[in-house]
Amino acid sequence: MNKRKLQYVALLIAVLLIAIISLANMQTVTVNFLLVQFKLPLIILILVCVLLGSLVTFLVSLPKNFSLKHELKEAKKQLGHKMSGDKNKDKKIDEA
Repeated sequence: MNKRKLQYVALLIAVLLIAIISLANMQTVTVNFLLVQFKLPLIILILVCVLLGSLVTFLVSLPKNFSLKHELKEAKKQLGHKMSGDKNKDKKIDEA
Protein backbone atom coordinates (compact mmCIF):
# COMPACT_ATOMS: atom_id res chain seq x y z
CA MET A 1 0.00 0.00 0.00
CA ASN A 2 1.53 3.32 -1.00
CA LYS A 3 1.90 6.30 1.30
CA ARG A 4 -1.03 8.28 -0.14
CA LYS A 5 -3.51 5.41 0.35
CA LEU A 6 -2.22 4.86 3.87
CA GLN A 7 -2.83 8.54 4.66
CA TYR A 8 -6.41 8.29 3.37
CA VAL A 9 -7.06 5.17 5.46
CA ALA A 10 -5.65 6.91 8.56
CA LEU A 11 -7.81 9.98 7.88
CA LEU A 12 -10.91 7.83 7.44
CA ILE A 13 -10.22 6.02 10.73
CA ALA A 14 -9.69 9.35 12.51
CA VAL A 15 -12.97 10.76 11.15
CA LEU A 16 -14.85 7.62 12.19
CA LEU A 17 -13.36 7.77 15.69
CA ILE A 18 -14.31 11.43 16.03
CA ALA A 19 -17.86 10.64 14.90
CA ILE A 20 -18.18 7.79 17.42
CA ILE A 21 -16.77 9.91 20.24
CA SER A 22 -19.11 12.76 19.27
CA LEU A 23 -22.17 10.54 19.43
CA ALA A 24 -21.09 9.14 22.80
CA ASN A 25 -20.49 12.61 24.32
CA MET A 26 -23.53 14.67 23.42
CA GLN A 27 -24.51 15.55 27.00
CA THR A 28 -24.25 19.16 28.08
CA VAL A 29 -21.67 20.16 30.69
CA THR A 30 -21.22 23.33 32.71
CA VAL A 31 -17.84 25.02 32.39
CA ASN A 32 -16.58 27.48 35.00
CA PHE A 33 -13.81 29.65 33.55
CA LEU A 34 -12.60 32.47 35.78
CA LEU A 35 -15.80 34.36 36.61
CA VAL A 36 -17.79 33.07 33.63
CA GLN A 37 -20.04 30.03 33.66
CA PHE A 38 -21.48 28.52 30.49
CA LYS A 39 -22.93 25.27 29.17
CA LEU A 40 -21.88 23.45 26.04
CA PRO A 41 -21.81 19.90 24.65
CA LEU A 42 -19.00 17.76 26.04
CA ILE A 43 -17.63 16.97 22.58
CA ILE A 44 -17.17 20.69 21.88
CA LEU A 45 -15.24 21.05 25.13
CA ILE A 46 -13.06 18.05 24.22
CA LEU A 47 -12.36 19.41 20.72
CA VAL A 48 -11.52 22.89 22.05
CA CYS A 49 -9.10 21.38 24.57
CA VAL A 50 -7.44 19.25 21.86
CA LEU A 51 -7.10 22.27 19.57
CA LEU A 52 -5.67 24.43 22.37
CA GLY A 53 -3.20 21.68 23.25
CA SER A 54 -2.14 21.41 19.61
CA LEU A 55 -1.69 25.17 19.40
CA VAL A 56 0.44 25.29 22.55
CA THR A 57 2.57 22.38 21.28
CA PHE A 58 3.07 24.14 17.95
CA LEU A 59 4.02 27.44 19.59
CA VAL A 60 6.46 25.76 21.99
CA SER A 61 8.16 23.91 19.10
CA LEU A 62 8.61 27.04 16.92
CA PRO A 63 11.96 28.21 18.36
CA LYS A 64 13.51 24.75 17.94
CA ASN A 65 12.20 24.48 14.38
CA PHE A 66 13.64 27.89 13.48
CA SER A 67 17.04 27.00 14.91
CA LEU A 68 17.07 23.66 13.05
CA LYS A 69 16.16 25.39 9.78
CA HIS A 70 18.96 27.90 10.34
CA GLU A 71 21.46 25.09 11.04
CA LEU A 72 20.34 23.25 7.90
CA LYS A 73 20.73 26.39 5.79
CA GLU A 74 24.25 26.94 7.17
CA ALA A 75 25.19 23.30 6.56
CA LYS A 76 23.95 23.50 2.95
CA LYS A 77 25.90 26.72 2.47
CA GLN A 78 29.09 25.11 3.80
CA LEU A 79 28.54 22.03 1.66
CA GLY A 80 28.05 24.25 -1.39
CA HIS A 81 31.34 26.05 -0.70
CA LYS A 82 33.11 22.74 -0.19
CA MET A 83 31.68 21.32 -3.42
CA SER A 84 32.68 24.41 -5.42
CA GLY A 85 36.15 24.17 -3.88
CA ASP A 86 36.42 20.55 -5.01
CA LYS A 87 35.46 21.56 -8.57
CA ASN A 88 38.21 24.19 -8.61
CA LYS A 89 40.75 21.56 -7.50
CA ASP A 90 39.64 19.29 -10.35
CA LYS A 91 40.13 22.14 -12.85
CA LYS A 92 43.64 22.83 -11.53
CA ILE A 93 44.55 19.15 -11.83
CA ASP A 94 43.24 19.01 -15.42
CA GLU A 95 45.26 22.13 -16.33
CA ALA A 96 48.50 20.66 -14.96
